[in-house]
Amino acid sequence: MGDFVHQMKKKFGQNFLTDKNLLKKIVVEANIKNKNVIEIGPGLGALTNFLVMDAKKVIAYEIDKDLKPALDEIKNNNNNFDYLFEDILKVDLDLKEEHHVVANIPYNITSPIIFKLIEEPLIKTATLMVQKEVCERIVASPNSKSYNALSVIVQYYMDVTKLMNVSKKLFTSIPKVDSAVFKMTRKDKVLKTNEEQLFIRIVKGSFHQKRKTISNNLSFEFKVEKALINEFLGDLGIDSLSRAETISVEKFILMSQKWPFL
Repeated sequence: MGDFVHQMKKKFGQNFLTDKNLLKKIVVEANIKNKNVIEIGPGLGALTNFLVMDAKKVIAYEIDKDLKPALDEIKNNNNNFDYLFEDILKVDLDLKEEHHVVANIPYNITSPIIFKLIEEPLIKTATLMVQKEVCERIVASPNSKSYNALSVIVQYYMDVTKLMNVSKKLFTSIPKVDSAVFKMTRKDKVLKTNEEQLFIRIVKGSFHQKRKTISNNLSFEFKVEKALINEFLGDLGIDSLSRAETISVEKFILMSQKWPFL
């Protein structure tokens, strides 16, 4: 790509993936043939170059303006590509039709990006490369050590599947940890908007102190007597002495639908 040389910037969490076989595999798994795609942090465009081959349209959001020469070259060669120098966390995407996200997202803002994507109903799928540890949390099942509030909240909104591990050695500017790629696909909504807000509070409250029982944590979060919480949980078939990491997404949904302490 010309003589353009880019200096990595730690403040933007930049680690660029260059393995072409892996990049192709990510695009195949994303299944974006003739679809509208959003890429977050395209960097030098290694993934972008494969996305534009399949997608109907690719719009990339990049924060580092020094990458303009690389992105301009892709734009000049592909009429289905455009980019904006915007912070994805601050921009109003204002989508009018279905979009699919494919991205190697900056590790320092992984959770905020995932929650932003979840909140955009017209984002139907997201195929994301993240730290391996974060991926394990997102796809974790109850009773596993990785299962936490992030697991429950993401799995309420999305079906999640781990696709592949990615060695840190495949990056330029080698990061300290290995990565993994997962895909999330939007589910139909089960809860009403006000119930969803309660659901998130119940989930976060339940995991507040991991070693405490769900009853203790919910009593603390909602300032409700523990005996009343115990009775409520018992009516739903939930052991009040259990910890949050043993409770399924479905049980958290049920708690939100039946919650009497407001």
